[in-house]
Amino acid sequence: MSARAPRWPGVRLDRLVRAERTPCRPESIPAGAFYVGLEHVVSEVGVHREVPAAEAGLRSAKYRFERGDVLFGKLRPNLRKVAVARCDGVCSTDLLPLRPIDPSSAHLLAFQLRSAELSEVIVGLIAGANLPRIGVRDLLALEVPMPPRRERERLYELARLLDEARAEADRLDLHMKELHRIAAPLLLGGVAPRKRRP
Repeated sequence: MSARAPRWPGVRLDRLVRAERTPCRPESIPAGAFYVGLEHVVSEVGVHREVPAAEAGLRSAKYRFERGDVLFGKLRPNLRKVAVARCDGVCSTDLLPLRPIDPSSAHLLAFQLRSAELSEVIVGLIAGANLPRIGVRDLLALEVPMPPRRERERLYELARLLDEARAEADRLDLHMKELHRIAAPLLLGGVAPRKRRP
């Protein structure tokens, strides 16, 4: 099967988003704020988890982000850690908050930035051997395919629904793991199984 050329024109990312790099020292993080680290973003899936910032033991400056920002993993971008923020909070500086100029485009942009097709281009822009990362200027110069105006609304909605379905599946998976952890001792008679001696 031959590759098909994209039917949408490419638009520079800096025409679609603003990079939000507002630093926030640990002592100025608001009480009750949430923290998202690179480790909290699931590769290739578009799902992130957040933890209370007060419990994360933060010691260095972080970036502020808002709900609806696209959190892009600029460290080791080949891992394709890109998700739309579900809340306001602060994040590791290994994540770059991108604020869509059109907020409804967030999920489509996140989908594109973690796609295998754009990842190939992004990997070609990586610098650094020990801590491979993409520069903000290079990222913002990247061209992403933009659908025609008449198609945008339904495609934005489709991308949003896909992200919500993935997030719900992730939540169910976490609940199942917790249920298994609680139920396993009960189903094993209240004790952990012992290894048989050879």
